[in-house]
Amino acid sequence: MSIVLWALVALVAGAAFLTLNARRALARRPPLELPPGEALGSTVLERLAARCLVGGLALTAAAGGSVAWVGPEVFYSNDRVRIVVTLLLLAALGVLAGFAFRASTWIRRTRSPLDERDRAILEAAPRLEGGAMLVTLACWVVGLQQAFWSARAVPMVYLYLVFWSLLMVKVLALPIGVLVGYRRS
Repeated sequence: MSIVLWALVALVAGAAFLTLNARRALARRPPLELPPGEALGSTVLERLAARCLVGGLALTAAAGGSVAWVGPEVFYSNDRVRIVVTLLLLAALGVLAGFAFRASTWIRRTRSPLDERDRAILEAAPRLEGGAMLVTLACWVVGLQQAFWSARAVPMVYLYLVFWSLLMVKVLALPIGVLVGYRRS
């Protein structure tokens, strides 16, 4: 199996693990009693999480697509491609870290747009980051072992890709956890 396919499997498995376990681990709250015909709108935190998740996923997918397009070896040896991919990943990291920074700022302020439900969801959201990262790392290890068994050495480019994929799974976990938390309540 191609190493690029293993990288994709690692990222998808990490995201799937995170989403499925978030649904299971986040407590289901009793539904809110609303008058008939009235729907509950999305909260400020939920909208921010969705926007940041879409932006972060788009930038991460662009970076991953670039690496897949040119191939890992060309990516690592071509400075221009490596810098562009790294800048895309840093931009995604900035978008997703911006979400975490804004949410933590809201939590610390006494007058914030967050209510008790938002605070409870935000508190429970990061619980599954470690598990998603472990699943991603396990997929990488199995894939790299299969691909480079005969060589008995893994090229440095893959260690670079492992680092970035683990970091992106970690920062994607918070907005995913927030959005799953709202679906569960």
